[in-house]
Amino acid sequence: RRCKHARDKVMLLAVLLAPALQPDAFAAPLDYTEADVRDVRGIYDDSLDGGRGLAESATPPFSSELAIKVAGPKKQLLLSFTNRIRVDFAFTWVAHIRALGLTNFLVGATDDVAVEELTTGKVPCFSMKTNLPQGEWPWGSSSFKALGPHKIELIYKSIQWGLEVVITDIDALVLRDPFPYMARYPDAGFLTTSDHLGNTTADDGLEDHRGIHSAFNIGYMFFRPSAIPLVEEWRRYINEDPRNRWDQGEFNRIARSKWKPGRTDGLSDKRLFWAYQEKVIGGVLPIALFAGGHNYFVSQLAQRMGVPPYSIHTTFQYSAAAGKRHRLREAMVWIDEPSYYDPPGGLLVYAPDVPKALVYPPKGMTTNGHIALIKHQLRQIRSALALAQALGRKLILPEVTCGYDKAWFQLSGGAARGAFAGAHAFILPIRKCPLDHFLELHPLHPLETLREFSLLSNPRTPAAVKGGVVTAEIDAGGGTGAVEKLAVHKTARVLNVSNLASVDTLPLLTTAQLSGFKQKFKFAGGGWCCAPAADKQAGMPNNAHFSLLRS
Repeated sequence: RRCKHARDKVMLLAVLLAPALQPDAFAAPLDYTEADVRDVRGIYDDSLDGGRGLAESATPPFSSELAIKVAGPKKQLLLSFTNRIRVDFAFTWVAHIRALGLTNFLVGATDDVAVEELTTGKVPCFSMKTNLPQGEWPWGSSSFKALGPHKIELIYKSIQWGLEVVITDIDALVLRDPFPYMARYPDAGFLTTSDHLGNTTADDGLEDHRGIHSAFNIGYMFFRPSAIPLVEEWRRYINEDPRNRWDQGEFNRIARSKWKPGRTDGLSDKRLFWAYQEKVIGGVLPIALFAGGHNYFVSQLAQRMGVPPYSIHTTFQYSAAAGKRHRLREAMVWIDEPSYYDPPGGLLVYAPDVPKALVYPPKGMTTNGHIALIKHQLRQIRSALALAQALGRKLILPEVTCGYDKAWFQLSGGAARGAFAGAHAFILPIRKCPLDHFLELHPLHPLETLREFSLLSNPRTPAAVKGGVVTAEIDAGGGTGAVEKLAVHKTARVLNVSNLASVDTLPLLTTAQLSGFKQKFKFAGGGWCCAPAADKQAGMPNNAHFSLLRS
C-alpha cells in the first residue's frame, strides 16, 4: 500500500508539471503536408520505395529476398497485415509511414481480395496465402486465434534472416519512426507495448519494473535476432494447437517462463529485464508514447505530457471496427477522402452547454451523476442532429465530458472511483470523451450524418471550410419557419447555430422531417457499465442504456 501511494504521488507530480490538457490536445501527432495526406491509392510509384520496383502485378509471398530488399542496408523492417474488410486501415497505416519518409515496410494480405485491393492501391505487399475468414475476426474466436501462427511466422522468419522488425496490428498506427527509439536499447531482444494503464515513468524511457507484470500487448512489438530462443519456443507451442492457443496469452506466459526481473547484470538500462529462462532481454515500451486505446483516448497520457506518440493502437474501445475508425478520426490520424472534410450540403456546429455542477457535483461524481451528465449532453446532440438532418448538413459533434470511465467489469472505487481498474484517478472527468463510451456507431450512420469533434482542427480540413463559418441563431418560437430561416445560409460551408444548446429543435420540424429523423435514428443508442461497489451499495444502477431519441 505504501508503494502504491508513493507511486501515485510521483505520477500526480509528473502530471501537474506536464503541460495542461489544451483544447487542441488531440492535434495530429505530425504536421502533414497536403502531399503527405492525399489518398494513398494512386500515389505509390517506384520513387517512393527507393526504386526497388515492388509494385508489381504479381504479388509475391513473404521471402528472404523480398524482406531483405525492403529492409535496406539498416536491416530494419516494418510489417503489418490485413484482410479484405480492413484494407482501409492499411491505407491509413501506409499513409503515415510514407509521411515519415520511410520505405522499409510491407503489408501482408491474408486473402485474395485484400491482395487485389492493396496491389491496386500501389501498396508494397505480399500474399500470406491463409485460409482465414475474409470477414470479421471476433476477439477470442478460433479464427482470431488462427491468425497467431501466421504473425509469429513473420516475426520468426524476419529475425532468422538477420533483420530487426517492428510488427503491428493494422489498427496500430506508426506515427513516428520507431527504430531510433529501439536503438537506445541495443541489448533488447524484444520491446513490447503493454495493457498496463498507469504509467510508471514520466520521461520518454521504458516503463520501469512496476509496469512489466501487466499483459504484454503484441499488437505493436519490436524484435531483434537475439530473441530467437523465445520466438522459437513461442512458435513451437502455438503450432501444436493453432486454432485454440492464443498468441498473446502464450507470449506472456513464455516470456515470463523462468524470467528474472531482479537480475541487473548485462543490461544497458535498469528498466530492461531478463526474460525467457534468462536467455533473452526484454522491455516494456512507455505506455504514453506507444499508446493503447485507453492510454491515448481516455487517460490521454501523451497529450498531458505534451509529447507526440510513436503509435496509437485502438484497444480498450467499443463499437467494433466502426468505433476504431471514429476514434482515429477524433485523434485526426485517420485518412479519409478529401470530400469527407468538405461534404456536400455543408456542416453544422454548436457550442454545448455543460453546467459545472454536473461535471463536478458538490458531493463528488457518482453513477447517477455520470448518467445525468451524459443524458444532458445527449439531449443537445439530438436537437443538433435533428436540425442538421433537416438542413441537409453533417453535424460536427461537440466535445463530450464523461464523469466516469466505461468498462466490462466493475469500475474502481476509492480515490480513483469511476476509473477503469489500474488507471490513475486524475483521468476523471474525461474531456473529449470517446463517442463509443455512450453511443454505438453503426445506428448513427456516421459517414452520412456526422463528423468528429476535431474536424475543424484537422490539418486535412480545407482552409475554406475552417474559414467559412457563418453564425446564426435559431428562433425557438418560430415554429417550422425557424428551420427555413436558417436554410438561407445554404452556401455557408459551416453553420454555427449559437443558441442551439438551449433549444429543443424537434418541435420546429415539419411532420415529414420529424418522422424521417425518428426513423433514421430509432436504434441510435449505447450502453455504459459498471458501477463502483460503493455506488451499487447506495442503490444506484450497475449499468445504463442511453437512447438518442429518449434522453
